[in-house]
Amino acid sequence: MAERSPFDDLIDVASRLTALMERENGFLAKHDTAGIKGLQDEKLALTRAYTTRVRELSKDPARLKALTQVVRDEIKTVMKRFDEVATHNEMALKAARIVNERVLQAIVDAANKQQPRVAGYSRTGGMAKPYGSAARVAQAPPVSVNISS
Repeated sequence: MAERSPFDDLIDVASRLTALMERENGFLAKHDTAGIKGLQDEKLALTRAYTTRVRELSKDPARLKALTQVVRDEIKTVMKRFDEVATHNEMALKAARIVNERVLQAIVDAANKQQPRVAGYSRTGGMAKPYGSAARVAQAPPVSVNISS
């Protein structure tokens, strides 16, 4: 059996990662968090493998020059598709993050609207606690003492 070249490995890993990101993009479009979560381990492994292959190949540019035109064309095709899908994946992930942040902010805003507003200051000069609050503690009224008599 013929030994696989590092470029064959790169093509294979990039193709598998592209297919995985396409599936992830579908899950993102459907807001399927369980589906997205199920891809994360494989995505991490493929991303690491891809990064390793690219790093290894970039150390030896002479190998790229020695490739046949057919292999170069295949690499260009795979990498172009990879870039397209990765760009779409990045935009979809950013959009999902923005939506999640907005939902969380809406929840926080709704909770804050239900909180009674504090108005004024307490006898000690601090912000007054709302009536009925467990934090409100009865204090003795201040006493004035005249020592000059």
